[in-house]
Amino acid sequence: MGKYRAPLANNDVIHLIEQNKEPEQKLWIAVLAKAFDDAFYSTDKRAALEALSWIRYGLDFNYVCQLAGRDPNYVRKRMLDKVIAREASILMTGKKVKLAINNVIKIKKKGPVPGTSKPYLKKDYSYLPKYSHDYVDR
Repeated sequence: MGKYRAPLANNDVIHLIEQNKEPEQKLWIAVLAKAFDDAFYSTDKRAALEALSWIRYGLDFNYVCQLAGRDPNYVRKRMLDKVIAREASILMTGKKVKLAINNVIKIKKKGPVPGTSKPYLKKDYSYLPKYSHDYVDR
């Protein structure tokens, strides 16, 4: 059998602090953790933007932080740069998608644009499959 070794003093302190929390406080800490998880790791862009907006501007955020035993100004100040960066990355990917969609369908028309040598563009749907009215996909 191995010898029993007493845990380090720091481990005891952390364990005692965690034991002294009320269940309601643990619940509100979990609410904050879920909000930050949604904001930074959610693949649903709308849910992520809602969580980011709640962290930045939400009136309930202050109340939830207080119920969790956290200082709302400190939490917001520590996370503000990360929140802004995540929000910008989500919005920029949306702009990139819109630009890509606009570039997918090429528009071509006959003849040059007046005053330039560039041709008019006309919509090209040749990549779409041709179906008749009696076609059934099975």
